[in-house]
Amino acid sequence: MKQYRVGSVPYVNAKPLVHRFGRPDSPVDVVLEVPSQLPTLLESGNADAILVSSYDYLSTPGRAYAPGVCIGSRGAVESVRLFSKVPIKGIESLALDQSSLTSNNLALGLLADRYHIHPNARTAPPSLEGMLAHFDACVLIGDIGMMAPSEGLVVMDLGAEWVEHTNLPFVWALWVSQGETPAELARLLQEERDWGVSNVEEVARLASVQARWPYETTLNYLSQTIDYTLDASAERGLAAYRDLLERHLLIRKHEAIAHS
Repeated sequence: MKQYRVGSVPYVNAKPLVHRFGRPDSPVDVVLEVPSQLPTLLESGNADAILVSSYDYLSTPGRAYAPGVCIGSRGAVESVRLFSKVPIKGIESLALDQSSLTSNNLALGLLADRYHIHPNARTAPPSLEGMLAHFDACVLIGDIGMMAPSEGLVVMDLGAEWVEHTNLPFVWALWVSQGETPAELARLLQEERDWGVSNVEEVARLASVQARWPYETTLNYLSQTIDYTLDASAERGLAAYRDLLERHLLIRKHEAIAHS
């Protein structure tokens, strides 16, 4: 069997997809990098596939996603939220989390589609207090988004808002390749997902230590909140996100979504 190499983000929600990769007996090596560094691995030929955000995939022509596997949600996602000092329709200025193009553009698209508002938006360092000192509202992701105090604020969970708006799952990230993903690698990615989901307690124990999250919080997040299956409904959700972005000029129109 060929030895493959993939690039992944080092975040908690990706752990069930890569838990055993990189071990001596694994046919897949894994490189953990921040999202901005992963495309370079793929373009230079130093990775056969990378785990990237749905916005990155949709905004980059020439890539195809591996079938069956994603980081998705089918309701509240908990870790991607909008916090506002004013009612949603009154938001005039919005601070965007500098770490997530997918979340930022989802927020802008939903505000335009559902509430018919187009706030003045700028990226800022992720801090609830710092952002709300200068803006009406802010988008926060990750553990900051999960743990930020919400007393006295209007809070929108972007995963829940998406499902209410579309009745479809949301795809946050997926495996992509430059061209078609090799069939053997696609199978290995699905097998690793299956193992990670079936052994989520083991994955959560290690992930909770690495992220310094409580174990029960980590386990619930990985087993109940995040969904790792890219099925037909999730693919429709991905297409609906692309349509939302195109409708509000948040992305250039490209060819139809391509999978391996």
